[in-house]
Amino acid sequence: METVEIDDERTNSHSIKLPTAVEVFANLENAQKFAIDIGLSLTKIAYYSTVNYRKALYEDTGLGNSGERAYKVHEGNRLHFVKFETRYIENCLDFVKENLVNVERFHGKSIKVTGGGAYKYNSLLQQKLGLIVDKEDEIACLIKGCNFLLKNIPCEAFEFERHGNPEYKFQKAGPNIFPYLLVNIGSGVSILKVESDNVFERIGGTATGGGTFWGLGSLLTKRKGFDELLQLAERGDHRNVDMLVKDIYGGDYSSQGLPGELIASSFGKATSSSNEGQPQFSEADIAKSLLFTISNDIGQIASLYATVHKVKKVYFGGYFLRNHPMSMHTMSYSIKYWSHDEVKPLFLRHEGYLGSIGAFLYGAEQPDECSWLENYAGSSGFKNSISTDLGMKVDQLEIDQAENAITFCPLLKDPASYNPDTTDLAEDKEARDYWLQCFEESVDKFVARAIDSQPHSPTAKDRATKLKEKYVNRLHYLHLEPL
Repeated sequence: METVEIDDERTNSHSIKLPTAVEVFANLENAQKFAIDIGLSLTKIAYYSTVNYRKALYEDTGLGNSGERAYKVHEGNRLHFVKFETRYIENCLDFVKENLVNVERFHGKSIKVTGGGAYKYNSLLQQKLGLIVDKEDEIACLIKGCNFLLKNIPCEAFEFERHGNPEYKFQKAGPNIFPYLLVNIGSGVSILKVESDNVFERIGGTATGGGTFWGLGSLLTKRKGFDELLQLAERGDHRNVDMLVKDIYGGDYSSQGLPGELIASSFGKATSSSNEGQPQFSEADIAKSLLFTISNDIGQIASLYATVHKVKKVYFGGYFLRNHPMSMHTMSYSIKYWSHDEVKPLFLRHEGYLGSIGAFLYGAEQPDECSWLENYAGSSGFKNSISTDLGMKVDQLEIDQAENAITFCPLLKDPASYNPDTTDLAEDKEARDYWLQCFEESVDKFVARAIDSQPHSPTAKDRATKLKEKYVNRLHYLHLEPL
């Protein structure tokens, strides 16, 4: 849909305002469909909306009688995903209900729901929004969401090497993503083998997962929250609790290829400390040892399954990771160690949204016929949660439908083997400094063009200034910490 008139700028007084002018639950007045993934700890609400955006007409006909630039208003589609703690689900549903336009139009319609809370919150969803719960299989949703991200979102997957240069090595999006293993670490662990969009199976798992870390951590320390335990583990030294190879052999066990720093026995030193009376370790040491114990076991199990099934890529996701550097480092080390570097451990920037994306796509009409791009301006970012007026922090992701379906090098004989000539700015510091400086020097030109393009807008200059500030701050951040 399109028009040639310029829409007046509209403000949404009911949206939750953020310091960076990003809105949570933005554009609810145009929400069309909902889906939700309700987990034990986190809930993700997904909805689809239409947004208007303008394109300037630069042909001769693009100037009106006043000489001002004319625009064509297009209607686009946007997917919104908002993640928050499950304990706030009722407050969030109340907010959605209050801010939806003509909420009655949803009464009697179905909503795709996945996750362990689909049954528990069935009546709440019907009470708040009048929606009928249509439950989707959790594993099927995880895989559908993962496939969607890997195919559509650039730099979605990455390798992680703590203290490496760079720490994050991002992968290109593309159609050739199969086969792979998805290790989903929630309360327990499920290992899924994915061979195509429609061919996948759960090939194994373990009961030792995020719930084990949380439960044992709560018993062994005074910390009760999951994030509290992770923060505590960051400060610990597991060597005070774990028995290492060098504690047994005085150094490396060279004949068997075992380095001296390798853990020989998790919590192995706890017994000797207890016999001597005063413990020689802290709660932080216990938390780190526990984190390593669980992470190493999951990594080893995943490595064995990948080897048996001859799969070279393993993606990790789930509540346990949450892009936490120490957890990712331990998983990566374990996979590489046990597979002798034959299996590549990979992580996902938006792993927490897999289930909600999959549930939404199962309810969408033609999801695979479109191409989608991440809307960075409306997303909360890689690591940062956002405070809201609802008294809670959320993460959010926005994805825009591309105007045209994007194909991968359609004129090439074999697109899968094509290797473009590119420069990795994350690894090449000289090139990175040069290009980031070029970007910063050119921003004033684009800010001026943006202001000139909306001469009658009283907020054009203010919005352009905010854009410049946010853009330049991001460039400075990338100078110091390239992704």
